Amino acid sequence: MLLKKGEVVTVASGIFESYSREGPFVATQDFDLGAFVAKAMSTVTEAWEVTGVLWEVPRILVEQGFLVELPCRRIHLGSLGDVELTEEKKDL
Repeated sequence: MLLKKGEVVTVASGIFESYSREGPFVATQDFDLGAFVAKAMSTVTEAWEVTGVLWEVPRILVEQGFLVELPCRRIHLGSLGDVELTEEKKDL
């Protein structure tokens, strides 16, 4: 999957309690996200390690200068049949 310079993206992985959504980000250059993830996954030797590696991909992309995080408000509308508007805080 190729990302183009200037493209705005969010990055998500997992399901249920292991769901992760990061971003929005803007790509600082053209790059092959698939190749990047494949390289990161080459270190995985056990299935249980996959989630941890995928969670780290957005942070590593930012650290290596492929993505820059854009500021935004994160609004949660509710869950489990309840409407509860809250603003999510970014974990540091």
